Amino acid sequence: ELEVAASKKNVEIVLDVEPCTILGVRRYIYEIIYNLCDNAIRYNVENGKVIISINNSSGRTILAVTDTGIGLAPEHQNRIFERFYRVDKSHSKETGGTGLGLSIVKHAVQYHGGKLSVDSEVGKGTTISVMF
Repeated sequence: ELEVAASKKNVEIVLDVEPCTILGVRRYIYEIIYNLCDNAIRYNVENGKVIISINNSSGRTILAVTDTGIGLAPEHQNRIFERFYRVDKSHSKETGGTGLGLSIVKHAVQYHGGKLSVDSEVGKGTTISVMF
């Protein structure tokens, strides 16, 4: 499903992963990864790139999803994890979705005692990282 969405926009998906173990609920971990990747594709530019990295650092597992998309202004970065929050409501029909994906991510990360962070620049892209 994500590969189809990516191919429609000609978005390249790049994996940069090393073997890691995350103790948790498989379905929640899936939801975290799926929703971060879905947004990275959905809000990317034509011929863009999504980089999914998973690595170990100081005994923690770090998942990061980086895109070359539209990016987020600083005033929106903390609000994107709120239910139904949309940066640009005029594009709701165009991009689809329910406005719940990142809220699900936030709650699944909290359930696992993880930490979310956002690094974004308008017009350059976004990286959302999860530290487990």
